[in-house]
Amino acid sequence: MAFDANDLSPHEHFVVERTRAGDIADFTPMAGAGGTKPAVRAGFLRKLMLGLDESWAVRTPGVRIEGARIEGALDLIDCAGAAGGLPALALNACDIPETVDLSHARLARLSLRGSKLMRLVAVEAEIGGELDVCDVAPITGQAGGDGRETLTANLRGLRVDGDVLARGAKFARAVESDDDGLTLENAEIAGNLVIDGAFEAFGCVRLSNARIDGALSGEGAQLLNRSDSASGQALNADGAEIGAVILRSRFRAEGEVRFASAHILRDMDLSAAQFRNDLGAALVLSSIEVGGELHAGAIKTSGQVMLQNARIGRNLDLRGAEITHRTAANTYGRAIEAPSVGVGGAALLQGANVKGEVFLADARIDGYLAFGGGRFINPGAWAIRAPNARVGGNLSIKIDENGYAPHGQKTVIEGGAKFDRAKIDGAFTWLNLELRGAGPDGRKGAMLTLADAKIDGPLQARALAMQQDARIDLSGASCTALDDDLKSGWGVDGAALDLDGLAYERIENANERWRDRLHWLKRSRGEGGRFSPQPFGRAAEVYARSGRRDEARRILLAQQDLQTRHGAAGPLTWVLSSLFGLAAGYGLAPIRIVRALVLFIALGVAGVLTMNAQGALVRPDGTPCNGAVEPALYAIDVALPVIDLGQESRCAPGRAAHAQLSAGIETPNSDWRLFEGAAVWKWAQAIYAILGAILSALAVITFSGVLKPRAD
Repeated sequence: MAFDANDLSPHEHFVVERTRAGDIADFTPMAGAGGTKPAVRAGFLRKLMLGLDESWAVRTPGVRIEGARIEGALDLIDCAGAAGGLPALALNACDIPETVDLSHARLARLSLRGSKLMRLVAVEAEIGGELDVCDVAPITGQAGGDGRETLTANLRGLRVDGDVLARGAKFARAVESDDDGLTLENAEIAGNLVIDGAFEAFGCVRLSNARIDGALSGEGAQLLNRSDSASGQALNADGAEIGAVILRSRFRAEGEVRFASAHILRDMDLSAAQFRNDLGAALVLSSIEVGGELHAGAIKTSGQVMLQNARIGRNLDLRGAEITHRTAANTYGRAIEAPSVGVGGAALLQGANVKGEVFLADARIDGYLAFGGGRFINPGAWAIRAPNARVGGNLSIKIDENGYAPHGQKTVIEGGAKFDRAKIDGAFTWLNLELRGAGPDGRKGAMLTLADAKIDGPLQARALAMQQDARIDLSGASCTALDDDLKSGWGVDGAALDLDGLAYERIENANERWRDRLHWLKRSRGEGGRFSPQPFGRAAEVYARSGRRDEARRILLAQQDLQTRHGAAGPLTWVLSSLFGLAAGYGLAPIRIVRALVLFIALGVAGVLTMNAQGALVRPDGTPCNGAVEPALYAIDVALPVIDLGQESRCAPGRAAHAQLSAGIETPNSDWRLFEGAAVWKWAQAIYAILGAILSALAVITFSGVLKPRAD
């Protein structure tokens, strides 16, 4: 409808009169049949706003129209007015079928509350008060090429000194279009941005590099821009600076929600929100800075959550979160991608249900890290991986008393959990933990590894359920103490433990029995069944330091037995080592060497008596020895080379007259006879003397305590 300033319609005269009086031009009672609204020309509004006709006075609070139909495009591009800005403009509950363009304009305030329109443009406009687009919606009869009614708002670079209110607004781009639903890129908002209530956007809500001094509030909002390629963005706030973010409760987004490199001055609350971007990233918080807490408890996410290099001033709360990230092959990928994340408080994953990997490599968590009551599912791969993580408090896989446990009273890890080289300033604890399923790297059973981890508190192990094929790797790890339940804390009997290099200073279990600890130690084996004596030595040292030296000796005996079995270089070495263990307990068992010496002397006495009976023990003159020596003293004299009891000088092996000894076997061309009776006894006495010397040396080693465990 063309505008003629000299031919105002009655409706436009009504607007002039009401505006001159500072009142609202309310056309609601004038609606025609079927809700037809009275028409007001856009050209008239332009001239009224600019004050081009001196007789059209605009009183405070500005031009306010309600229930009208605005005919034509409202063009206020570059309009700033004569007194530092145009007056306030309110077109509430109006039908605006053509574009409203306020680019580079300056207005005191703008309200389109409840209006129906197709396109709003306000690129780099300045609004001195609030911008109110609550409950705006696409106008009927103005469909895009796909038949969908559209409403887009390009507010790039907008400057607003108050709030931007879009509660209940409905924005929608054309299906085949790449347009954003709502663009506030590079905008500066001195107050809040409110997109909560029944707000809907089909198309991206773009806030990249925006500055919002107040809060971004989107509770209950629905943002839809999902694509088959997982590249669609529902919300993009990359690089934005926002006072606080509240996207919680009924908030739902399909497509990426991005806050990469954003700076959130206070808290970020995503509690119970829903994010969906199948096969892609659903929530991108990479390199974000959050001054307060990141609340994401009970969120539901289908797609990846990305937190790499994020910095969170206080707690990271993912309690009760449900996060699933499937890959194209219908397997799970990294559900939580958080390498090098920094958390100023605690990282809370209690009760979380995560399908895919939780990746926390090089994480820095000043408080504690908790997984209790969660379900971490990634069969055949790592369910939790946190190598080189730094935790300022405890790391716990347990449900605290009255703790949050939506999935039952246990924590489930299906796949593997890796904490290699982690540095934990408190305790590492598991309680009511179930390891199940196939492990990573083709393992049949699940895997829990703390290889080379440093735990400044105790390692607490209780109530662990796992399969025979599962494995726990503590190789090279260290902790101040073991506080474990040997019956239930280490899983099913027979499952492998790698304890090689595990260091601890004490055992905090007053009821522990050494046999149970020994059984635990015997489960230790490295890759390929490799045996290591170190775990036994460490346990013996700790026992000895606590005054349990006899039990320490028993553990070292068992270590030597196993080392002989696993480490013998050949049959001879195995035989000698076995005899050493049998006779002297490897220098650790005085009772064994005493028994060996008694049996050895008894054998010697039997030999003396047999020689004398056969006439093979004779005096120097060749007569039978008979009572010239005491059999026991003679055996001792031969066996102990350093003691001369005067027995050997009285009698020695030989052949007395009428002796009943074997004549032996004649050798050709020689006077020697093999196995001649007297010679056999001479050899027997020589061997007995050699063995006696060896046993004597072993006795000295054993009774001197050279090899016994020491307390320091």
